[in-house]
Amino acid sequence: MSGFRNVWKKVDAVVFTLVKYACVIILAALVAVVFSIFFGRYVINKSPIWGEPFSLLCLVWMSLLGSALVVRKNEHLRVTMLDDKFGEKGVFITEILSTVCIVVFSFFLIYYGGALTAKGAKNNMAGVNVPYSVMYISMPVTGVLNLFAVIGEWLERSETK
Repeated sequence: MSGFRNVWKKVDAVVFTLVKYACVIILAALVAVVFSIFFGRYVINKSPIWGEPFSLLCLVWMSLLGSALVVRKNEHLRVTMLDDKFGEKGVFITEILSTVCIVVFSFFLIYYGGALTAKGAKNNMAGVNVPYSVMYISMPVTGVLNLFAVIGEWLERSETK
């Protein structure tokens, strides 16, 4: 089992490091594009046609990939005011419930995101002339990353206990 953990740690580190850097690059592109839209619209009175669809594409990818990073570090929003009242067993049960919700939502993203991606291949985004599937494929990718994140997070928990 320790061989699996060692391999998993390496894969996990590479995957989520790549995701983190992808989010940084996408955020930089988003800021640059939104600034160019603003500059074009209010300074030179000519906004780029591709700006808004490209910024939407960046925003969707960054939001969904970023959510996988948050799941991996177990930093998602949660109510902790009752943790003292629940006790250790109650907190563990709420963590399991949270994990089940993330896993179910991940399978939802994979299944329905895949279907939406297939449908989106038929239509192109105006202005950037790429299929909508380029945006929609972020859903199944995030679903898979969430599953990786949950496995990695629970493996870390099992090591510490």
